[in-house]
Amino acid sequence: MTLFDSLSDKIRNNEPIPWYLDALLSAATPVYRAGMLVRAMSTPVKVNARVISFGNLTVGGTGKTPAVIERAEAEVAAGNRVAVLTRGYGATQRLNETICVRGSDANAKADIIGDEPAMIARRVQNVIVARSADRVASARKAIDEFGCNVLILDDGYQYLRLARDENVLVIDATNPFGNGRLLPRGILREPVAAAARATHVILTHCDRAPVAAIEGLADHLDQSCPSAPIRTTRHAPGPLRSLATGEELPLETLNGLEIIVACAIARPESFAATLESLGARIAERRYYRDHTCIPDDALQGNKPVLVTEKDAARISESPPNVQVLGVRLADCAVPSFSRTA
Repeated sequence: MTLFDSLSDKIRNNEPIPWYLDALLSAATPVYRAGMLVRAMSTPVKVNARVISFGNLTVGGTGKTPAVIERAEAEVAAGNRVAVLTRGYGATQRLNETICVRGSDANAKADIIGDEPAMIARRVQNVIVARSADRVASARKAIDEFGCNVLILDDGYQYLRLARDENVLVIDATNPFGNGRLLPRGILREPVAAAARATHVILTHCDRAPVAAIEGLADHLDQSCPSAPIRTTRHAPGPLRSLATGEELPLETLNGLEIIVACAIARPESFAATLESLGARIAERRYYRDHTCIPDDALQGNKPVLVTEKDAARISESPPNVQVLGVRLADCAVPSFSRTA
């Protein structure tokens, strides 16, 4: 683990850091905040399609991508032509133009559109993924060239330039706001009061959060977005497949199996906990920085190596022992919780 990773983990988990780093990061917060205030002054651009934004108040690890996939699948099933607009975070190729990729052509495209967008495209075969830093331009291209009438703005809560019809805020119930401080001293991109822009709220990982904490979070959100319905969810595992052959395997395969976990995601402990809940016994954990490629030697071993779908998007050639565990969004009933969508 690098010094940067260690510091990031301490900030995410609200652990103490050296006083001089605390002072330096705190001093940088107004600079970061100024950029957001400038963006907030722009007039949103309206396009000729329904725009549905999914985003977070915090950086990384809320489990937003399964929510995007679920909505994209529902819109495609309803007969709509759907595009997912992304800035391509994690892509290794720098581009000055809008790139559009069909879901059926998503293989080996993670370097162009990013790992999470490639994962979305693979799961939703009839979707268009449009990558551009200028998501107004990508919205217009998706409409004009592909006839899209529904646009899903991925990680768009802070992208205020594009007007939206729905503003879905995704919050991790196990760590909703970190230490309550703004970047870079905390993990908040905006103050919690910015939840007022949300039309819907999705709480993720509710199966791992105490009921009292979820109810307290809902009370907190009542102050900012009292009319936004709140959906409580969990990340359900499945499917499990061989990365080399694509063969689907029953989840029961993991019960009692000794495995190696290799992943480069924001919350690797969450992935490991899911595998353990399926009965897997973790012999070794190989964790890397979010959005990076897992080294080839980390995929080797005499035991099955389990990776996430997001990591799989970056693996071009897989040894036969590598297996991919997918996740999907599922409702999670919370006793005595009534403010639901």
